[in-house]
Amino acid sequence: MSTATLPAPDRLIPFLSASCGLLAISYVALMVTTIFFASWQSQAVSSIRDSEGRIGNLESQYYSTINSVSSIDPSSLGFVAPTDVEYVAAASSRTSNLTFAGN
Repeated sequence: MSTATLPAPDRLIPFLSASCGLLAISYVALMVTTIFFASWQSQAVSSIRDSEGRIGNLESQYYSTINSVSSIDPSSLGFVAPTDVEYVAAASSRTSNLTFAGN
């Protein structure tokens, strides 16, 4: 039969005390880490909610501006329909100049 050799009793108590101390320190460190990340997540969620609120306000302003601009008759501001329209077909591969569809 093989018996496991245990450290001498005079060395066992300091070893167990050090292990217990190390576990207690680890427990406290993990608790602090958990609290830190929980508060960090709460701040992140709050920041996201604030950003969503600001985005919602900007969207509301955008849509109200679009509605007010869309209701304006362009001819009342002096705009007229174009008489001649040309469209860009493609960019020239030789230079950076644009070519028109008729050329």
